[in-house]
Amino acid sequence: MAFGGYKFKGYKVIRANLATNTYANWCLLVHQARIKAFMESCALSGAQWHFSKTNGALSFEDYGNVIYRVANANGDYHDYLSFFKYGDEELYYMIATLGEYYTKATSGSAPTLDESAIYGFYSSNAKVKRGGVCSCLAVDSDFADLGPFAAMPAKSLACSSIATAAAPDVAANAYSNASTPNGNGLSNSSIYIGFATKGKDIVNVYQKYITSIESGSAFSGHSTPNDPYGELKYIFDLFQSDEITLSNESDRIYMDQLRSECLTDSGEPIFYKSKGVTSTQSSQLGITIPAQAFYETGNTLIPFGSPVLTTLGKCNKTISSAGMLTKGVVNGELLSVNYGKTQTTHPTVGSVVMGGNLIEVVRCTYKSSTPYTRNPSPGAHLSGATESAAVACPAAYVGWDPSNPNINDDSSWPELTLQ
Repeated sequence: MAFGGYKFKGYKVIRANLATNTYANWCLLVHQARIKAFMESCALSGAQWHFSKTNGALSFEDYGNVIYRVANANGDYHDYLSFFKYGDEELYYMIATLGEYYTKATSGSAPTLDESAIYGFYSSNAKVKRGGVCSCLAVDSDFADLGPFAAMPAKSLACSSIATAAAPDVAANAYSNASTPNGNGLSNSSIYIGFATKGKDIVNVYQKYITSIESGSAFSGHSTPNDPYGELKYIFDLFQSDEITLSNESDRIYMDQLRSECLTDSGEPIFYKSKGVTSTQSSQLGITIPAQAFYETGNTLIPFGSPVLTTLGKCNKTISSAGMLTKGVVNGELLSVNYGKTQTTHPTVGSVVMGGNLIEVVRCTYKSSTPYTRNPSPGAHLSGATESAAVACPAAYVGWDPSNPNINDDSSWPELTLQ
């Protein structure tokens, strides 16, 4: 398959421009911008995603009643959901805009379910890796009308943030609402939200940054023969501990083992702190860069490599019935990677390469201390070696198209008002 064809569409929303400036209206507007951008991107690219549920409480444009919602104990609606299916295949996608949520251990309504979330353990505190702008892929079964507030499909990834791999809360148990957002990006006063799609591949764009990729067919080759599951979500850590604050470019972490989600070859969800994993365990997945994708400063020939999704030898769930420690090779047009000798070897983030068919997402500085010991040089992730000698800086690129507008320009983001 030729590179290119990932067609972008995005919108900006500004809370101060709401005619009735309530938190409920703001959450609804952000959700409308998300589903509108997604469907228009699919129309441009020819991706066969379409709404799978049209009996929700709210209609939108000509799509029907495609917006579902969840009320809190006071009857306020701060959580909005929409559901999609790919063609006539049993591949499903949920866009969840969550202005309010609580874990079972936190007082509040409506509570989300454990199986819908990723948990990260920091000392004795369990933090849910979720935020306001969330999404999820599933196979075989569609999501319930209540999404993460109901039982999740058996073969689904987590309902996780598209923008941050870190836990959005600062308390022992995650929650978010209008008065205590805990890192929920819906507390931003303006939001730029969009998608680039091609086939089953989804590229998430948030606040003018490429923040994550999702796909129902992410691998060019599986490590386990006859593995039928190609689902993947990978989050680039462009944000710190929430969906609000951008980190410094020099502090960005890349290839950390807490950022990937996939299904095992038997269809079981696997991601950090997957359901059924205790607080002393972790199910870790990471992206590794092939050695042939290293290049020297000043090169006229720039290599791009297809990364491998691996358990890093630190997985407490069986990813492969054949005993493999890798899931497979990620399609290079969805995600390509390379290593330069210094950060400035790479172009700036947001630059297009390969004739405009790839866009740079992140470039990192080399660091040998924590957490970069989890960002190994090739081979170090299995041997347990440190990377004190691996003086190289990784960069990542995702699928794009030469016809896409410059996402750094405000003119590329028309404003959407409440429909």
